[in-house]
Amino acid sequence: MTQFNHFVGIDISKKTFDAALIPGGNTAGMKHQAFTQNAAGFADFLDWLNYYKIAHEEVLICMEHTGLYTYVLIDFLIATGLNLWVEMPLRIKKSMGLQRGGDDKAAAIQIALYAYRYKDQVLLWKPEQAIVLELRQLSAQRDRLKLSLNQLVVPLQEIAECSHDAGIIKMQVKLQAPVIKAIEKSIASIETKIDNLIAADPATQATINRVSSIKGVGKQTAIHVFIYTKGFTTFSSGKQLASYCGVVPFTKSSGTSVRYKTQVSPFANKHLKKLLHLCAMAAIQHNDELNQYYSRKIAEGKNKMSVINAVRNKLVQRIFAVVRDGRNYVENYAYQRA
Repeated sequence: MTQFNHFVGIDISKKTFDAALIPGGNTAGMKHQAFTQNAAGFADFLDWLNYYKIAHEEVLICMEHTGLYTYVLIDFLIATGLNLWVEMPLRIKKSMGLQRGGDDKAAAIQIALYAYRYKDQVLLWKPEQAIVLELRQLSAQRDRLKLSLNQLVVPLQEIAECSHDAGIIKMQVKLQAPVIKAIEKSIASIETKIDNLIAADPATQATINRVSSIKGVGKQTAIHVFIYTKGFTTFSSGKQLASYCGVVPFTKSSGTSVRYKTQVSPFANKHLKKLLHLCAMAAIQHNDELNQYYSRKIAEGKNKMSVINAVRNKLVQRIFAVVRDGRNYVENYAYQRA
């Protein structure tokens, strides 16, 4: 493991980013500086490190993953050869303890202290495969357009159900029809680009096909799982993936008498969990094995949502298994011993 002697915490906003430096592990000698979010600001940041004689191979830079604002700076730091740790904001927040107030400077200092305190648990940033990054951007755009489409279409359907004035309904449809048509055309165009992108990469297409070979798991879910797992490179077991998706129940107790109800953790990828719920409902309808499992558990008096969650968990385990074994899903598969 690399021995880090200096630690930098970065807090990013739209136009600027704040950096806090712990030189030589000396927290009492903390340095702070704000920079602009552009090429000039990035160059000033390097000059700032050089001013304090910080060797690039000895410094650990830590930041929160806050979406769009982070990508350009991440690419610059990686291209420069700096050691970068991109951490979940929640983990850093939980490590801070009780906080009252705060600003960008204070946040940068807390991130630097987090990197210094947990340097033995560092996970250096690994750039995503080009195809994962492209699919992520296209899928995010598609999801935003789908949301906008629903926000237009659903009210029209409700008006049609509730209103008795045909003139109002006709006017609303006429006003929104061009916009709806344009959005639908954009969604179709993006989906075509996604299909072409996947088809151009045989390995990615094979993985997507294996995942979508599972009854109940559609192509869009397969693509999103591929994206969120960075091409199935971030988890070493089905249990880890299931926990990330928020479908693993956890127990909670205290002493000998306090027993809380077993439940899933709220710390999960809510988007994947929502997609898996739809997959589970489809699987219960169309997969004989899971349909029988669901019916049997309900007959035993199990809670309906607990059984659906168990189905979601089973689907995640199957997804991980087909990718790990490099084969399509086979119903009633019998394991062959060597």
